[in-house]
Order: sequence, then C-alpha cells, then structure tokens
Amino acid sequence: MGGRGRTAVFMDRDGVINRLLPGDYVKRWDEFEFLPEVAAAIRLIRESGFLAVVITNQQGVGKGLMGMDDLDAIHRRMVGELRRHGADLDGIYACPHLAAEECDCRKPKDGLIRRAVAELGIDAGASYMVGDSSSDLEAGRRAGCRPVLIGSVSTDGCGLGTFLDLMAFARFLAGRAEGR
Repeated sequence: MGGRGRTAVFMDRDGVINRLLPGDYVKRWDEFEFLPEVAAAIRLIRESGFLAVVITNQQGVGKGLMGMDDLDAIHRRMVGELRRHGADLDGIYACPHLAAEECDCRKPKDGLIRRAVAELGIDAGASYMVGDSSSDLEAGRRAGCRPVLIGSVSTDGCGLGTFLDLMAFARFLAGRAEGR
C-alpha cells in the first residue's frame, strides 16, 4: 500500500473529534459535542499538506440503536460545523457492523483505511492513523500507516507517540512540515 500518493491523517471520530458518551453511542446531533480546538486542528492538518479523513466504527447502527440515516445526518452536521470554522474533511468512512459480524471494515481491521487509500489516492506509508484506542492503532498499523494515540490509553508499544489531543498532534505535524 505504499508508493507515491497523497498523504493523510486518518482519525477516529468518537474520542478524537467529539466527546465519548460513556457506555453509550452518539445517536443524535444533540448528543454530539466537539472536543476543544478540533476545527482548528483539522485546519492545521490540511494546511500542513495532509488530507483529513475520518475512520469510525459505529456499532450503534448494527445494534439497531440508530439507523444509517441518523448516522449520515450526524456526519452532515459535523461536516457543516467544521466547514463553518474553515476545516474541511476529505472523507468519512464508517463501519456500521457489529463486532460479532467480523467484517473487514471494523477496526482493528484495516478495510476502511484501505478503501480510503484506494479511493483518494493516498500513500498509506506516509500517512497517520490517529485514535484513542488500541483498535484504532492496530488498524493503522495493519494498513501501513503510522499509528498515533490521543489521550492516555496504553498503546502496548504500537503507537508513534501519545498526544494530549488532536491539536497537539496537528502542531507536531505543522512543525515537521516547516522543517522540510
């Protein structure tokens, strides 16, 4: 999956872009809350020459707690709010399946990243997967991306590094871009 292509920051949604709902799923827009500085971080990621792509497991759909229409509505509002703050996403890829279905698109498998790589012409080896869980990092590793942990969850040694939040990582990327 290497080679020449565009570079991307793949990012998980819940826990990276918006607050987690402990023990629950974000099922409606009124449950969605952006984490601090997310729009500015995405803007900085894109200004640093990277595509910004969301890769998210949404098992609430598979459990029947929400429909794909609900998920699409949340994502449309999320995209609109980000755009209103000058931050554009280049794609959103979501797995609606239950973990028990063992599909290839549910993280820690890398099917969604591979699909984004193919559809958007991305060089996985020069890209990053940013997440807040070991399954995010494992999906990135499997796809050939550099895994990056947000927050304080243990990486079991498979992450590039741990950053407090998406903005801290975006600043790291911007610093590397300046040094080129």
